[in-house]
Amino acid sequence: MVYLLLIVSFVILIKGADVFIEGSSVVAKAFKIPELIIGIVIVGFGTSLPEFAVNMAAIVNNSNEMAVGNIVGSNIFNILFIVGVIAIFKPMIIDEKLASFDFPLAIIAAIILPFLALDDTFLGLDKNLTRFDGAILLLIFAYFVKETIGKSLIDQKYKEKKMMIYEIADGTFKLNKFLHGKKKKKPSIKHLSKDIAMIVIGLIAVVKGGDMVIEYASEIATTFGMSKHLVGLTIVGVGTSLPEFVVCIMAARRGQQGIIIGNIVGSNTFNILFTLGASMAIKPIIVDHSMITDAMNVGMATVLVGALAILNKKIGRLMGSILVLVYIVYMYSIIKGA
Repeated sequence: MVYLLLIVSFVILIKGADVFIEGSSVVAKAFKIPELIIGIVIVGFGTSLPEFAVNMAAIVNNSNEMAVGNIVGSNIFNILFIVGVIAIFKPMIIDEKLASFDFPLAIIAAIILPFLALDDTFLGLDKNLTRFDGAILLLIFAYFVKETIGKSLIDQKYKEKKMMIYEIADGTFKLNKFLHGKKKKKPSIKHLSKDIAMIVIGLIAVVKGGDMVIEYASEIATTFGMSKHLVGLTIVGVGTSLPEFVVCIMAARRGQQGIIIGNIVGSNTFNILFTLGASMAIKPIIVDHSMITDAMNVGMATVLVGALAILNKKIGRLMGSILVLVYIVYMYSIIKGA
């Protein structure tokens, strides 16, 4: 029965995130927020909302080990399994922006996590993941958001200027300016009441779903004598990554390769810098040997895929198969060693 309840919890959690994204996107578009920012902030945040909700619930319920396991399990599933499976069916081309900015930052985020966990060895500081450590991650996340939105706005302005030049060249600029020159009034709250209600309902479902996931996952851990960290690393980590998996499958079917790898890289960066950073800022996390090992595994997996993407600018079927195999071996080893 507890397994069924856990599945229901994941459904509530993921559907809540989906409803939140849909409502937020409609409201943002209605208020003329650029589409690129909607994609980066709202959709990017929305696909990582399950991990965030589960981590906040874990912190409130004193399950810090599940909070770390959730992020580690989710990131490894994303970077190895999802990228690998998609690449097997449709090889991915890495664009310049991902290779020059997003991937390097994802690698930095993945590497800094084990460093913060081991800063007592290197610098003689507290061996826990402290509030100060969380603040460092949040500051890096703020830089990531600032640079991403800034670059996107510049790209959008460039495209608009280019289109204006084309319109002037073919004599349609004045006509377009006349047709679209009148400013439309911003929609009222009354007209957007349905979408605002969707945002509220989505957030409530996400929060409740996160609480339920922690409750039933903890019950499973107790029943089978598994550590909460292991449950977070496996069941919860994979479950909260389902939105990313669904988005990537849909993007692959439409041939939108940039969305696939961009979604994974953005989600993994968000998970470490914001979700784990916020968790640590709220409540310090006591570090044990398994957490350090898992944090190093995330770092190595991210460096592996990131180096390949930066150097080769593509992830083919062979590499995709290797990534999936590495993930299977990794999961087998941690479950067997539990």
